[in-house]
Amino acid sequence: MNVLFAVSSLALLSAPPQSPDVNYLPAALHEQLACAPQMLPSAPPAGIRVIGNDQPGRTLFGTHDGIIIGAGSAQGIKVGQQFFVRRLVKDQFIGGDTAASGAVSVHTAGWVTAVDVREKESIAQVTHACDGIINGDYLEAYVDPADPPSAVQGEPDFEHAGRIVMGDERRQMGSAGTLMVVDKGSDADVRPGQTVTIFRDTMEGGGPVSGVGRATVVSVRPESAILRIDSTRDAIFIGDRVAINRITR
Repeated sequence: MNVLFAVSSLALLSAPPQSPDVNYLPAALHEQLACAPQMLPSAPPAGIRVIGNDQPGRTLFGTHDGIIIGAGSAQGIKVGQQFFVRRLVKDQFIGGDTAASGAVSVHTAGWVTAVDVREKESIAQVTHACDGIINGDYLEAYVDPADPPSAVQGEPDFEHAGRIVMGDERRQMGSAGTLMVVDKGSDADVRPGQTVTIFRDTMEGGGPVSGVGRATVVSVRPESAILRIDSTRDAIFIGDRVAINRITR
């Protein structure tokens, strides 16, 4: 019975996918990685925060705006330093034990550069806004993301499949070109550049799998990985299954 299901699955997955409507230029992917969401095993410690700018009452900021951050030379801030601007998002995870593990969703709002530093506060300019930066967002040292290697093909490992557990900032679905998070990472031998098969079980797990898309692993943490959706036959939803394509010898 399992052999029959496996043959049926391969036949279904070999059907030509829809053409991806997405820009795959390296520069576009690099910027997308810098703006990528994160799934962390626990909330990060409270750190430097955005506290406003020179316009009283303003709370939303974009590229080239100046902002005040609640740290200065006393905290080691120096002119020219760059920082990611991020915020915790109250999200609902689906799949595995992610929800019970205390994992949190983090949205990357952009990054800033310190331009004027005082003892306890600093002025920073928004270098790039992935989205609006708001008062209360926290800062982390900017680290330029590493681009993934060329896509690695292989056969989908359905036996050790993971699950898509997060989009960016509460998004529940994705399409070609978007980033989503899977609950498998380097601890499960997931590596950047691997191709993955996105699928859904049928007949409560007793029937053939229904392939809905392909993606590439673009960034990896120990317990999670970021996927860039390459092509789809349907919208990709939180909860869809993910089989890592592995080269077997």
